[in-house]
Amino acid sequence: MDDIENIVDTSRTGETTVTKEGTPGGVVVRARKTRPKAVGYDIPGAQRVYLKTYGCSHNNSDSEYMAGLLVKEGYGVTEDFDAADVYLINSCTVKNPSEEHFVNEMQKSRKTGKPTIVSGCVPAGDPKNSHFSDVSVIGVQQIHRVVEVVKEAVKGNKVQMTNSGKKEGLPSLAHAKIRRNEWVEIIPINAGCLNKCTYCKTKHARGDLMSYPEEEICDRVKQVISEGVKEIRLTSEDSGAYGKDIGTNIVNLLRKVVELVPEGVMLRLGMTNPPYILEHIHDICEILNHERVYAFLHVPVQAACNDVLQVMNREYTCEDFEMICDTLLEKVPGMLIATDIICGFPSESEESFQKTLRLCQKYQFPSLYISQFYPRVGTPAAAMKQLITQVKKDRSRRLTQVFDSYSGHTASIVGTTQKVWITELAHDRVNLVGHTKNYIQVLIPPTEAKIGTTVTCKILSASKHSVKGTVKNLGGSSFTKPTILSLVPLLSLIVCILSIVFRFMRSQEQRGE
Repeated sequence: MDDIENIVDTSRTGETTVTKEGTPGGVVVRARKTRPKAVGYDIPGAQRVYLKTYGCSHNNSDSEYMAGLLVKEGYGVTEDFDAADVYLINSCTVKNPSEEHFVNEMQKSRKTGKPTIVSGCVPAGDPKNSHFSDVSVIGVQQIHRVVEVVKEAVKGNKVQMTNSGKKEGLPSLAHAKIRRNEWVEIIPINAGCLNKCTYCKTKHARGDLMSYPEEEICDRVKQVISEGVKEIRLTSEDSGAYGKDIGTNIVNLLRKVVELVPEGVMLRLGMTNPPYILEHIHDICEILNHERVYAFLHVPVQAACNDVLQVMNREYTCEDFEMICDTLLEKVPGMLIATDIICGFPSESEESFQKTLRLCQKYQFPSLYISQFYPRVGTPAAAMKQLITQVKKDRSRRLTQVFDSYSGHTASIVGTTQKVWITELAHDRVNLVGHTKNYIQVLIPPTEAKIGTTVTCKILSASKHSVKGTVKNLGGSSFTKPTILSLVPLLSLIVCILSIVFRFMRSQEQRGE
């Protein structure tokens, strides 16, 4: 390896320690005890790596990069737990449940006796946690070094490769990548944020705002378009803050990216917090009206009471959020807004919660991410006086009832004709999934179109989260289901060819006689 080269024999402890002198990440490697090895186990690149991902689209992009780098080196990447030689688990620290799932998966992999490597925001945000004492760790700024870590882990060494609170820079967007969905590219435009929310642990892991240069993002957009993707998702912890650290802004970036997106490809802007999108709201409306940009935006409000927002240190008011919603809905036809709500945050009174209920009833958000407050260790909110669990559950239940009481965004397009970009297979593994310009999910029978195409659909029916459609046109021309009559010319041609082949074979037999 280029930079994990200093191996020291510590015979008194029976361990081998590998260190990198002067490495900002404080790379430390210790050997594990010997264990049974599979056939080819000691051949670099011969192992199969189980890769499991929890959390946001940024995490998913990180996993796609790690998979690409591993496969480029010759490793196999698998979702089959039992078939793996090495386990790589990419974690999320936003909520307790997601972290608990990650810990359970880590404990399961430990029991196999095979190398376990963890990455993502959980170990990055809490590197001294005892959970990680006997596993290898990759920091969120070190994902490009995943091959090094896997090689050392396979040798029996434990690698702790984290940034230790020091800024190492962002991994290149040009690294090899394997998309889970070949039609959808997730491009991180920045990492970290400018906020100091009292409940958030992600800040501990991703750190302060670091934006990719516009040129690097545009180069990545050009590359994935040449590879045939049909949807590009720009993602980060806070898209609206993009560029504030490098002298530009999200509007400048989007205008450059939109110029690169051709017909048949759609752009989706990722989550943005209210303070930073507010200053660009009219320009953002203009961009969301572009024919190749989805009229959809995720803007988390978290609570509708200014007193609670102040305790959260969210740096905006409910009035600011409503101004964003009102402007988007007025200026962008069919605009869909998604938001997040935390139920039962410390200091939230019943009166405060009633304001949140009224806000959700007013705007009827088509996507509403509801969570009970979970105190995250090491955050200011964890030290505050907590509401009892029953209150949190009750408020979550009542808000869910409000959300379930409306479905206007899907029902409103029944009977209309919509342009739909098809990019994936539905959870039922049968129907195709596409999205309208305002990102309503459309289910389409697989006999009527293909993934990766753009179609015109008649919307037939609606449910809470999606609509069903039938294809009228495919790729700008009529799409007609095959019938027996339409197949007659083809069948006639096949019969003719078979007849000629039969006569030729018969003549050859006669010559032989």
